[in-house]
Amino acid sequence: MSEAETIAKNTFFLSLGEMGTRVLSFLLVVAIARYLGDVGLGAFAFAFAFTDILLNALDLGLPFYIMREMAKDKQASERYISNVLGLRFLMLPLIPIAGLLMWLASVYIFNIAAPQTWLVVALATAGMAINFLTDPFRQVFVAHERDAYYSGLIILERLIFTGAGIALLAMGKGLIPVVSMYVASQLVSFFTTTYFVRRKFAKFTVKLDKTLITTTVKKALWFWLATFMRMLYQRIDTILLGIMQGFAVTGWYGAAYRITESLRFIPLVVIPAVFPALSRLHTQSKESVKALYEKTFYYMLIAAIPMAVGLTLISDKVILFFYGQTFSASIIALQLLIWAEALLFLHFIMGFLLNAIDKQHLFTIATAIYAAVNAALNLIMIPKYSYVGAGVVAVITQAIAVIMLYYFCAKNGYGLNLPKLILKPAVAAVAMAAALIATRGLHLLAAVPAAAAVYVAVLAITKGIGKEEVELIGKIISAKK
Repeated sequence: MSEAETIAKNTFFLSLGEMGTRVLSFLLVVAIARYLGDVGLGAFAFAFAFTDILLNALDLGLPFYIMREMAKDKQASERYISNVLGLRFLMLPLIPIAGLLMWLASVYIFNIAAPQTWLVVALATAGMAINFLTDPFRQVFVAHERDAYYSGLIILERLIFTGAGIALLAMGKGLIPVVSMYVASQLVSFFTTTYFVRRKFAKFTVKLDKTLITTTVKKALWFWLATFMRMLYQRIDTILLGIMQGFAVTGWYGAAYRITESLRFIPLVVIPAVFPALSRLHTQSKESVKALYEKTFYYMLIAAIPMAVGLTLISDKVILFFYGQTFSASIIALQLLIWAEALLFLHFIMGFLLNAIDKQHLFTIATAIYAAVNAALNLIMIPKYSYVGAGVVAVITQAIAVIMLYYFCAKNGYGLNLPKLILKPAVAAVAMAAALIATRGLHLLAAVPAAAAVYVAVLAITKGIGKEEVELIGKIISAKK
């Protein structure tokens, strides 16, 4: 199988997994918003933002690092998984200890003391602790480029959580039973994932090779710093809104954020499919790396530009369609956050390029800078401008990130002709915007497909997509079959 066919196949399976899980997650969020209102959604968003930060602080960057190394040498999978699992079991007690310290800080410094809120946080932390053990195993599927396993297992996990959660909400249950199902879904995910890894890919055990672990942790440090800083940036606004503005405001912001986050499946599908190839090609041909990077960057633009333009114009329809009038305050948040999300698409591909060419320290430096700027600006803007201020800060932060990352990529020989890459998607997006304005009176479900058809048609007319893209789609369809 050729490199392009492998990437196409993995793109399809990762698309299936990411789209499936994000659709299911979004359906649960909509159900929580409809049944429990803005305060319930705000408490849910706060709990998972809290645990995301907690567990990324303990992640050490190991899953991503070992995925890269296993992609280079698949025979090393057993050694890496066995030792990372041993280390994670050793670290497991740190999770409740760190959670308790964060809880004490929140109670005594920020006065968030509602017992129900912290029971939700405790349950979310328990589920995340199980995920902490499972995550390295998922990287085996990606490294071996067998993403059907990855997709199928995460969809199973999310089906359990979403299906049971919606059923409980329909029965009149509250947030605590819903989050309890998250713990159950993570247990199922752990046992099924480890079973398939052991049976198909690596006969792992639990080991603690001090030399290997020390070396791996040191080399993964840059990945950890970048991942943790990025997670801090993505979640700190929700945490600060919960502390400073209350859960109703957090719910309004979270409703918009969940829409933009659900669209993140696009880079999260493409990048993992491309990254193993970038890592391998880095040792063989810089020109091949550059060609693959430029093409992937262009695809990110094709997706990001119409997404941002379109959702800006129809944000009111989208919010009211999914959440109802109670969440009308979320409209302006969505209009801001969608531009931050579009910039994040470009941020992802540039950051992962730096990781692939062993310049991960530059990605980490950029991440540390924009995360610090984000935290400082949020502390200034949220008290004055509430969730609108948080949205503005998100756009500013992503703009800073994209500028820095582009500079680092260009400095290492991976500059791009940006006007040439942007022109055709931008022209097609203008035509799409005109179509959305002309169909303003139509229902959302009619206007969006019509506008999307205009975008694709103009992109085809201007040769923004050509023979190569058609062949790639054919490879993806063949992979599906």
